[in-house]
Amino acid sequence: MWEVVGHEEAVALLSKSLEKDMLSHAYLFVGPPQVGKTTLAMNLAQGVNCLESPPERPCSECTQCRRIATRQHPDVQVIDLVANSDGSAIRREIGINQVRDVQHSATLKPYEGKYRVFIFQEASSLSSEASNALLKLLEEPPESVLIILLTSDIESIFPTIVSRCQWVGLNYVALSTIGRELQNTLGTSQQEAMNLARLSKGRIGW
Repeated sequence: MWEVVGHEEAVALLSKSLEKDMLSHAYLFVGPPQVGKTTLAMNLAQGVNCLESPPERPCSECTQCRRIATRQHPDVQVIDLVANSDGSAIRREIGINQVRDVQHSATLKPYEGKYRVFIFQEASSLSSEASNALLKLLEEPPESVLIILLTSDIESIFPTIVSRCQWVGLNYVALSTIGRELQNTLGTSQQEAMNLARLSKGRIGW
């Protein structure tokens, strides 16, 4: 089950690609902060590794989906600016060594699932050296590897990288959608839900 809220077109596109087994080797999810890019990426990682048959992927119930949801799956890696696992240090950029680690891991067969999935949080933070290394990986992607780049600033990403990814745009979520979601999932009153929705300014992650 897709957990993304308010991005029906993006979900429909990816669902159809999963069902027809016509996924791109790399995706670029573009949209403002906190609108659901990471959630969509994790759902897609679940979808390609889900044990159910299409069109039930992702099911959110099988062992693969559950392990990915809790970020305990060995084949799904998130590359970001956090230097330590406890979040105590933040890097200024995604560096060359991080991408080299991805390059090495990409050459290995999936350990547990069907695909190795690499999710780059805020890909605009890639250094020039890291961008060039990633470009080489995108030019000759190994089989059973899916790369997902997330960004709120597509202009800061090498055009050569953008051209090798399938672009998926995510916009601000309608306030009515956010309000309805708050009521349905958290039991929030209608008035409070709409007040919170207005405060979020269309960023459901907030």
